[in-house]
Amino acid sequence: MVWRNLIILVLALALLWLVADRMLPERESGHVTTDMQATLEPIVPLPGSPADKQVADINVHTVDELEILFARIEQLLQRPHVDGEPPLISLILHGPEVEFFALENYDRYKTLVDHAARLSALGGVDISICQTQMRSRGIESGQVPGFLKQVPFGPGEVKRLVDEGYVYM
Repeated sequence: MVWRNLIILVLALALLWLVADRMLPERESGHVTTDMQATLEPIVPLPGSPADKQVADINVHTVDELEILFARIEQLLQRPHVDGEPPLISLILHGPEVEFFALENYDRYKTLVDHAARLSALGGVDISICQTQMRSRGIESGQVPGFLKQVPFGPGEVKRLVDEGYVYM
């Protein structure tokens, strides 16, 4: 009787495990894999990519989209970069996402800004922010974190980097 109940319990647990495995989203490195992450994966270069310099004109405008992008960069960052070594990717922020980085909004977007700062400090990403977008949103030069490189016009910076030999993704 005890053995029968034990076998039924083991089978029930195995069935529950199989159902849960099929129902729950896949996990990769502790992060839930989403459609957005799958879309962003080609943007961020794979380790050992032949091109040394890459620029991405990212068209994401939500906190969640930026967090997914930063998580992908973090997954690919195998170690901190040394001085002179190019970052994995150069990001140019030139849309409504510039508001996330305004110091007046830091309390609201602290997690995102801190994630970007950490990646920047490790050399995984070089982040530029468009002064034209900043002005259009009432953000002055001294009102964004110092790790952001301020450029006069985001699309112009993308073009400049491409002309300089960066690979456009």
